Amino acid sequence: MEFHRHPLYFDTDEFDLLDVLDPLLSGEKQKKQLRRLFAPTLHPRGIKELAAPRSLRIAVAVFDLIRSLEGESAEERLRTLRAVRAEVLHSDSTSMCMNTARVLLQTMKELVRCQDDPLRQLELANDFKAAAAGRPRFVRWALSRHHLLEMPEEWNQMAFDFHVHDANSKGRKTPTHLIMDAWIKGIRHLGVIYYNHFTRNAVSELLEAANIMDVHLRTGVELPALYRGRYVHLIWAPRGFHSNEDFVAFLEEPGTRKLMEQGRDVSRFRERQYYALLRSFNERHLPGLNAELGISLPPLEESAFRAFVGAGQTSRLHLAEFIHASLLPHLERRVAELQGKGAEAVATTGISPEERVDAMNRMVPETIAERFLSTQANPQLPDPALQVHGDHVPELLRLDIPALLDRFEGAPRGNRTILNASGLEPEEVLEILYLAEGRITHIEIFNLKDWADEGVERQEQICRVRRVINRGNILETKRLCLALLERVEASEHPDREDRAHAIKKIIRDIPRLIGFYREGHLKSRLGSDSTGRSRNSLGMGLVAVSTLPWRARKQVRREGRLLPVHTVACRRVLSVPKGGTGALTRLGFHLLRHTPVLRPLGYHRRVEWFPRENATHVAPRGNIAALGGHPEESDNGLVSCTALHVANRGDTPSLRHLRTPIKNILKVVIGLVPAFLTFLTTKDWWLLAYLGAPIWFGITGLRNIVQSVLGGGGLVRSPLLKWRDFVSWSRVADSLLFTGFSVPLLDLLVKQQLLSNHMGITTATNPLLLYTVMALANGVYISSHNLFRGLPTAAAAGNFFRTVLSIPIAIGFNAALLHLAMSRGITEAVADAQLQLWATVISKLASDMVAGVIEGLADRSRNMTMRAVDYQEKLHRLNEVFGELSVIFPENDVLEMLQRPDDLARSLESHGNDLFQRLTTNALDLMYFWFHQPRGRDMFREILEKASVEERKMVLRVQRVLLRKRAISGMFLDGLVGKRFDRALAFYLGRIDSYLAAMEKLESKLGVRGGTTS
Repeated sequence: MEFHRHPLYFDTDEFDLLDVLDPLLSGEKQKKQLRRLFAPTLHPRGIKELAAPRSLRIAVAVFDLIRSLEGESAEERLRTLRAVRAEVLHSDSTSMCMNTARVLLQTMKELVRCQDDPLRQLELANDFKAAAAGRPRFVRWALSRHHLLEMPEEWNQMAFDFHVHDANSKGRKTPTHLIMDAWIKGIRHLGVIYYNHFTRNAVSELLEAANIMDVHLRTGVELPALYRGRYVHLIWAPRGFHSNEDFVAFLEEPGTRKLMEQGRDVSRFRERQYYALLRSFNERHLPGLNAELGISLPPLEESAFRAFVGAGQTSRLHLAEFIHASLLPHLERRVAELQGKGAEAVATTGISPEERVDAMNRMVPETIAERFLSTQANPQLPDPALQVHGDHVPELLRLDIPALLDRFEGAPRGNRTILNASGLEPEEVLEILYLAEGRITHIEIFNLKDWADEGVERQEQICRVRRVINRGNILETKRLCLALLERVEASEHPDREDRAHAIKKIIRDIPRLIGFYREGHLKSRLGSDSTGRSRNSLGMGLVAVSTLPWRARKQVRREGRLLPVHTVACRRVLSVPKGGTGALTRLGFHLLRHTPVLRPLGYHRRVEWFPRENATHVAPRGNIAALGGHPEESDNGLVSCTALHVANRGDTPSLRHLRTPIKNILKVVIGLVPAFLTFLTTKDWWLLAYLGAPIWFGITGLRNIVQSVLGGGGLVRSPLLKWRDFVSWSRVADSLLFTGFSVPLLDLLVKQQLLSNHMGITTATNPLLLYTVMALANGVYISSHNLFRGLPTAAAAGNFFRTVLSIPIAIGFNAALLHLAMSRGITEAVADAQLQLWATVISKLASDMVAGVIEGLADRSRNMTMRAVDYQEKLHRLNEVFGELSVIFPENDVLEMLQRPDDLARSLESHGNDLFQRLTTNALDLMYFWFHQPRGRDMFREILEKASVEERKMVLRVQRVLLRKRAISGMFLDGLVGKRFDRALAFYLGRIDSYLAAMEKLESKLGVRGGTTS
């Protein structure tokens, strides 16, 4: 790491993260070692935590995924995607799990990309750690910084994009990378479009990646059809598949293979056209471009262009990107040559270096495509959008709309057919729908790219055509047709008479047109046409604003993300009965569900959103927003030679990047100042004047510790987890910061000024009212700073009501102390005077006692839930392994075979199988849960108590594989958990005997025959 380790900034673990990450950018050996941490049998919260911290594992996984663009196999990309999802979603430290995962992924993506800026990398490592802690306020700040919208944690948002491209068509991203980026944006429904044909490998990767990230995927292939001497585009989307394998098998069926091969002929034909366009650029435009920019770019070769396109389908966009990539090094060298030649350059050419560099900066792919690759710039070449004649034309390019639709129907399975309305007028859409005879099921009524290029008027008119047809009103449809007829007759189309005749024919046959969509409405599609290449577009992703959290809705309006598209998002609320692990818990929920007032407490509430049919339309005031941020000004980043300077951000980071211990100390000090000054200026007794603030802070700190210990395991915690392992000192520091400001509020303003001075309420006159008002004021303050910190509204409300529960406890404390003082001979008046001084501390103590218990129990519940998830995943893996063992040994009792692990291992080795290693890694994870994860023991016992006898035997006897100490030690040495295995191996060898003894006791207690140890 080149950045100096400043004593005040950045934590050691952040430097360590980058020290490990840096070699990955140049070497493969260490990366392959770390990749072993992502074996599917190793749980993200299991024994591999001892080999590498979570931040490092996520960094390596995301690094692998980004580098996959450079040639990794699809299998490797998918393996890495599984690892990424497993790591980022297994977090038990936040109420914003999904949004935190999105921030972690995006932060690590940026970190591994800015390897030339050590300070920036450290800042991102710091951001990553802060996000991993799950502080809602920071997570929301990071989302905004990365131009991401906050999504509901229920992950039920109506976020979609039904027209995007991956690297196998004209996009930049591999299918895996595309799916990951879609998930980061919050997209739940994605439509990936290919040109002319599907590629089996691409579709397989895309389907599997979508399955991993739980993205609802629709794929389609866009094919041209003849219409009035030019080509319109129909998207064929097969449907009716039960699994990914079913779809891949469909691609191998004879009818599908024939259609796809004809599509490949079209792609090869188009490819030859773009090679001709490249030759035209070399001959017609390259000499002038060289003279304009003062460079010497040689003619570009077709072979280099073919290699640049790679697995994609050749397009004008690819050609523009290729020319730009070839041009950029020459531009950079030219800028260096111009340095210091200001006056000389002007005298020679009449153009200043600044003007020259400005022209170079504007030479981006979009400019290249517009100036040199358009049909107008190459009139000698045929226009790809117009009909081509000749025997060399592929068969599909000779088909009109009905004929192409016949081909779609000739392929097996059902399908959807979407009309890509780009470049079409409303009257043309009407005619195409009539020609298709109801076989077009969807229209792409809004496309971000078309909207940016052309505006909204044409798309609005096309949308009206769809809605009128769906309403099925003959008179309204006739008025629409007559309006379109008038529009055609007033136009200057050369074939307007023929167009008018076609519309008149439709008018005479309106009942038939409407009949096409009487049973099934003509549906809409919205998309971005995103390729992931252009920086001056909004990018992929659309979302119905009403399905977002309120903060995200405000951000949408503040940043101007609303689009001229409106829909009606319908809300469906499902009530799922709550269950429980014990009979009393289940009985309690049953009683709640049958008590009218308390009925909602007996159900989990789940909200779903769906669009109302025929409600989506283009409108000036829309409620659909773009998920992408503002487009950037696209340039080449070149700097004028006479003003050549690099913005220096300085070597000192911001205060936000101070080391964690320093930040925690500062928070405590900042909170201590108002508390100390309040006690010092309002109390005469030296004990309260000088020690009141430390006592106040001690109560808060003790409450956080009690809460953490109670939630993590209490007095029955694992011997490997000490009380301080359950405590988040950053959380304690945050509490102390805010509790310090509560002292002047409660003691000075509420107790002294409001109650005592103005209302005469003291512990002597009315202790009930005194403690009630203080508790309510404290509740309002706590809830307010909870909301300020971004905590869930339910948590803020709960913290208010827990102060209400503290009122009787505070009154009890007051009464007990008064009785104690009077029993020592102190008069009631003197005792009341002293209690008045301590009243705020008493109220604070009561409130924090209640908070410690309630929040500790909440932490316990959360830890139990997480452990349940952990064990369920492990038990699922074990069931898979036992299923495979039963297939290998159909006549043997596998549970009995586990009594002799050495014999089982030898038998499996003879079969050349890795099942024994999988059994071992699962057992090691279970052992790690038992010793290291909060509430691991409690949940393990609970699961076994509910399990059947056979399941208990399976789980307990599988631990016997851990008896093979020498073999398992060898597995660690061979890289079971990567290169840094020493802590994991020491843990295994040091704790295996006590663990197996505990398993034997548990087996005896549960009445399962057959010991766990020899």
